[in-house]
Amino acid sequence: MFNLLSKKETWLPIVALIVISGFIYSFNLSNQLFWDDDDWIVNNNFVHDVSWSNIKFWFTDNALAGIGLKSNYYRPFLFFTFALNYIVAGTKPLIYHLTSNVVHIFSGVLVFWLVREVFKRKLLAFLVAILFLIHPLQTEAVTYIAGRGDALVAMFMLLALVLFYRAETRNEGWLAINKILSLIFLVLGLLSRETGIIFPVLAVAFYISVLSKQRFVKSIGEGFIRTWPYFVVVFVYGILRLTSLNFLDTLNFYEEPNLYSENLYVRFFTFLPILWEYLKLLVAPVGLHMERGGVVYDSLLRWPVWPMFLSLAGLLAWLVYLYKKNTHSFKIWLLGSSWFFIALGPVSGVTPINALMYEHWLYLPMVGFWLIISFYLVKLFDYLKSRKLSTFYFLLSTFLIVYLSFFVYQSIQRNLLWGNSLEFYKSILKYEPGSVRINNNVGNTYYNQGNKEQAEFYYRKAIESDDLFAQPYFNLGTILQSKGDVGGAMLLYEKAIKINPNFYYPYQSLAFIYAQQGNLVKAADNIEKLKILIPTNSRTYYNSALVYLAMNNKEQALKDLRLGLKYTESDPDIGILIRELIKRLEN
Repeated sequence: MFNLLSKKETWLPIVALIVISGFIYSFNLSNQLFWDDDDWIVNNNFVHDVSWSNIKFWFTDNALAGIGLKSNYYRPFLFFTFALNYIVAGTKPLIYHLTSNVVHIFSGVLVFWLVREVFKRKLLAFLVAILFLIHPLQTEAVTYIAGRGDALVAMFMLLALVLFYRAETRNEGWLAINKILSLIFLVLGLLSRETGIIFPVLAVAFYISVLSKQRFVKSIGEGFIRTWPYFVVVFVYGILRLTSLNFLDTLNFYEEPNLYSENLYVRFFTFLPILWEYLKLLVAPVGLHMERGGVVYDSLLRWPVWPMFLSLAGLLAWLVYLYKKNTHSFKIWLLGSSWFFIALGPVSGVTPINALMYEHWLYLPMVGFWLIISFYLVKLFDYLKSRKLSTFYFLLSTFLIVYLSFFVYQSIQRNLLWGNSLEFYKSILKYEPGSVRINNNVGNTYYNQGNKEQAEFYYRKAIESDDLFAQPYFNLGTILQSKGDVGGAMLLYEKAIKINPNFYYPYQSLAFIYAQQGNLVKAADNIEKLKILIPTNSRTYYNSALVYLAMNNKEQALKDLRLGLKYTESDPDIGILIRELIKRLEN
């Protein structure tokens, strides 16, 4: 009977976690793929099956190479999951959302297991896990299919940490299955999203906080000794990403040097006010939206940089105080704060990245935050129970239930909003009306609905804001071209190329226009550029052959056709046309 009760007490919280979070995320199951999902999945032929050629492509090219663009994203395992989803369901959304939801829920169960095993308190473990699972900020990483990398890397890091903990508590060496599997999961995490590089440091912090029996200074060295294979894996990964897998030949995501990208102290000062925004969003998740703008700060003396700097200094002083007092709270604070800041490290601005702030960057860091908060909630419950203050115990329980219900409500609302792309984008414009990307996305949505008038309005708003993105210029050019304003369209295409010479769509449009105008030399020039930008696109070679045939250059046309024939596996229709044309020219 006692064993049965113990078993029930173990599994009942897990069932509750699965049911509650499963209910919340059932509201995203019919949401269509949109935004970056188009580039990463729908229009990317290299994730439409798990062929050997596609697997090689995932491991040797950047994440956007499948649509002819360049980036420094490298996520082969993420693309493997996309390919499995596509094989099963094409672009129907259900299986994509089910996969992401399951990954998220499983991660929540891992959080529960880890906290329960380390601190031996089921209530503490349940609170941390439920807050992780139902927090509205998580929808940006779970409901947005292109954001699955955040959930995947977190799941693999949690798995690696669970296995590391099991191995250490059993005093197992690195040839034990738990340690070997933890290394494998680390590799899979790195292949899912680059932020997996923080795992060795997280493992050291975890070891120092809960596993080491040495004094703090000695435990640091011991922690590095116990985790050195993780550092070897990350070191090898880092060397590859700096050399053969550094697709943009830089760690800087900014194309042009600027104050933020060139100065570490500026990035640190800028991060401090963002940290305050993150903390507010964790406690009171309202006004949620993607594409958040930010202010760059170049001085410690500016508001609110210095208050947050003093707060971090205060946190450090508090940790020193707890350490000297040798209290149980020290382990909680050390693990919680180190987990939060280590997990947030890759997106803190230490390395210049593509944005200042995103809500989904809190996906894994929030575990550390809620560990500290939940610890004091449990202590308060224990105190009220020991003093038999049943009224206050009831009030605290009621407050917590209402607070968690608010999170549930907000998460459901976010899931529903993600299901309406137009309303989703417009909700962002309420907070960021000048966002180039969002105005462009609203324009795209209207264009796909056949409402070119509204599409043109938002494309024009996008190009009014800044000359950072080529897409709205190209999109507006497409509308002008459809209206017969070919000259205006060409000017916009040229502007798009000036902003981003590697953006291949305007070259296609210009090649078509020049060919129609009879300017075959200009048409050929643009097609030659396309051959460099999208060298595996069979349609480019077919169109090139047509242009060279019009220029009476049969030899070059045949050369293009034979080359294009090598890349027709993912486009069989154009393969038929190429073979027919080759046969006609060779007879």
